[in-house]
Amino acid sequence: MNRVMWQFGWCSSCLKRRGWSGFLKHLEHSRAIYSETGKWERIYKVETRRRVEKLWHPRIKEQFQKLSDTDKSKPKCYILSMFPYPSGKLHMGHVRVYTLSDTMAQFQRMRGFQVLHPMGWDAFGLPAENAAIERGLDPEEWTKSNIAHMREQLHNLGLFFNWKKEVTTCQPDYYKWTQSLFVKLHKAGLAYQKESLVNWDPVDQTVLADEQVDESGCSWRSGARVEQKYLKQWFIKTTNYAKSLLDGLADLPEWYGVKGMQANWIGDCTGCYFDFELKVNGRFVGEKLPAYCFTPEAIYGASHLTILPSHRLLHGNSHLKDFLQKYLVSDTDCLMPVTAVNLLNDQEIPVVISAKKEFDGYLDTVIGIPSASPDDAAVANKLGLEGLEVFHVLPDGSERLQNSGEVSDWGLATVFWGFKAGVSLQLPCSKRDRHHGHVCGFSLVLLQIH
Repeated sequence: MNRVMWQFGWCSSCLKRRGWSGFLKHLEHSRAIYSETGKWERIYKVETRRRVEKLWHPRIKEQFQKLSDTDKSKPKCYILSMFPYPSGKLHMGHVRVYTLSDTMAQFQRMRGFQVLHPMGWDAFGLPAENAAIERGLDPEEWTKSNIAHMREQLHNLGLFFNWKKEVTTCQPDYYKWTQSLFVKLHKAGLAYQKESLVNWDPVDQTVLADEQVDESGCSWRSGARVEQKYLKQWFIKTTNYAKSLLDGLADLPEWYGVKGMQANWIGDCTGCYFDFELKVNGRFVGEKLPAYCFTPEAIYGASHLTILPSHRLLHGNSHLKDFLQKYLVSDTDCLMPVTAVNLLNDQEIPVVISAKKEFDGYLDTVIGIPSASPDDAAVANKLGLEGLEVFHVLPDGSERLQNSGEVSDWGLATVFWGFKAGVSLQLPCSKRDRHHGHVCGFSLVLLQIH
C-alpha cells in the first residue's frame, strides 16, 4: 500500500494528516490529469492528448490570472528568457527554453512572489529583410505576421507570459531607447568608429559574431561560407570598465561556471591601451594606432610597436596599405620604415610586423618592452632595437622605476596609467555586430595611488 501511495506522491505521514478521504480526492484529481472522464486509458493516443489539453489549458490560464493578481506588497521576482527571432514558426529549441522559464515563473508565483515573466521579439536585422525579399513580401508585414503566428503557438503550448510588457525591437517605441542610449555614449566619448576584421555573411550581407559561425566556417543561419573582411564600424569603449567588472565578480555567487566564463570574456586586467601617431620619413601621415601594453608601468622602456600580419594597415582601406605590404614577409619579424609616436610621453619607436599569426586575446597591436618580456627582448635583439632599462632593484629587494620621466624613482605598486583594460573584452554595438572595446591612450591620466 505504501508503494501505491508513493507512486501518487503520498506517504504514510500524508495519510495520517489527511486521511483516506483526502487520498481518494487526490487520486481522483490525479486521474483527471490523463483524461477529463477520470478514467484510465491504456493507450495515450493523440485524441486523448488533445482532450487533456482542452481540459487543462483554461484551468492553467485561470490559475495564472489569479496568481498574477497577487498582493503587490510581496517580494518581486523577474524571470527573463531570451526573445525569439520571428522567423515564422517555433522550433523545439524555443519549446525547451520557454517551457523551462514558464515552469520557473509558475513555481515562483506559487511561492507567493510577484513574478514578471515578459515576452518580446528580437525583430531587427538584415536577415529579416532578406527572408521577406526572397518571398516577395514587405519585410514589416512579413515580420508582424510571423510574430502573430508565433504568439499563437506560445498560447497553444500553454505558456503564460506578462503580455502587457511585450516588446518588439523593430518598433519605434522600443528602438528609440536604443538610439537614445547610443547618443549618450557618443556624447560621453564612449562610441567611436574604426576599421575592424569581421565575419561577413555574403548571403545575408551582415556581420556575424564568432558564436554565429559553425565549426566548418559557415554562417549558422544562411549556411554560406563566412568571409573575413575589414569594415568601418562603430565601437564601444567597454574596456574602460573592464577592471571594475572583473573585480565585481567576486561579490557574486558561483553558478554553473558562469563567473569563470565572464572572467574569461573580460580577460586579464593588467594593462591598458596607448594611442600612437604614425610617421613615415619623419612626417606624420594622419594614422592613429592604439596599441595594448601588458606592463604599462614600463612604457618608457618600449623598443618597438608590433602589429599582426593580418592588421588593417596591411589589408584594410588605409592609404598606407600598398606601401606597407612591400615589407611583409610571411613568418618573419619585419622592421618597417615607419615609426610611432606615443601621444602620452612623445616617445618615438619603430613599427614591426610580427612573425606571429595572433596575440593573446583579440589584440592586433602590442607594445614591445624588452625589460618586461623575454619575447619582446628576442625580437628587439634580432632586429637591432634598443629599449631603456626601466626597472631598478634596491638592496632590500624592492623594485623602483628608472629612466621613466616624471615617474622615475616611483615604486611599481604606486604607478597606474589610466584605465586597466581587459585583453579579451568585447561588446556588440548593434544586432549581430561584434565590436572590440578599447581605451584611448590619449585621454589617459597619470595617477599616484597612496
